[in-house]
Amino acid sequence: MDWRQWLEVKQYEFLLQWFMRRQRELNLAALNEPLAYDNFSLYDQLCQQMLKEAAIAYVERFSQPVAPIALTNMLHLAELELAGRPTKRPSGNAH
Repeated sequence: MDWRQWLEVKQYEFLLQWFMRRQRELNLAALNEPLAYDNFSLYDQLCQQMLKEAAIAYVERFSQPVAPIALTNMLHLAELELAGRPTKRPSGNAH
């Protein structure tokens, strides 16, 4: 997914920073469990919690809902950023 389909630069930056902060608070990277993606692992439960919280934070900040796919994408981009892998930075507003 290209984030520019769903987000402006300021929205991208807000979500990336929000997810990075929240993942550090929850110490998500320290979880030592298989990633089963079955909605029962602690990782899955924390991710679902973060997605719900991020949707609320986004509405509070921008007064509009965000596409769920954008939230999921930003959650994983934040994981990559925190792991030290480069992510594609916004170069400008596509809108």
